[in-house]
Amino acid sequence: METRGVLELLLVSAEDLKHDHHHPRRSKRHYVTIECGGKIVSSKITQGRAKKIWWNEKFRFPLSDAECKELAKVTLTIMEIDKFAEDTPVGETKVHVGEIISEGGERKFLQVKPAPYNVVLEDGTYKGVLKLGIKFISSVTLAPSTDFVRWSVPARQPSVGYGLFLNFACPNIPWRRLFFFCSRSSDGRSGNKDL
Repeated sequence: METRGVLELLLVSAEDLKHDHHHPRRSKRHYVTIECGGKIVSSKITQGRAKKIWWNEKFRFPLSDAECKELAKVTLTIMEIDKFAEDTPVGETKVHVGEIISEGGERKFLQVKPAPYNVVLEDGTYKGVLKLGIKFISSVTLAPSTDFVRWSVPARQPSVGYGLFLNFACPNIPWRRLFFFCSRSSDGRSGNKDL
């Protein structure tokens, strides 16, 4: 398929999706379905509390010349996984991409840095935001078999190292010095010397 351009979406995170009937300390699993033109894809499943949920996932949608002219918006629906019932929609975000595609077609490249978009609930009220980055690259030709490409960006995991633990457990001993002595004793050299 000859493409006129590629629309890239960077799904970063969601914030403040907490509902009144949810337990504040219970973590929930969420994913996002993305509808772009006639294509519907879903993100990876992420577990997190409703205050902040991270995906850090990138999606690419190749668009033909006709799709570039017709596509006006992309719909993202945040879904919550329930163990005992069907997955329930938390909210929906509609992002208007028509102007981005038309201006990106003129410039050959246009990027919108990740920004918060309001999440609309089923009753029409706003609750929370979905952070999303958008990029359009014009004049790109992809292989005929490639009609959708998705890959994950490695999420930054919070690092809880030994240093933090040792700073609390042994505040007066520098932890690097402790590791140095442990590595020397594991080499078979003991601290006792023969006299």
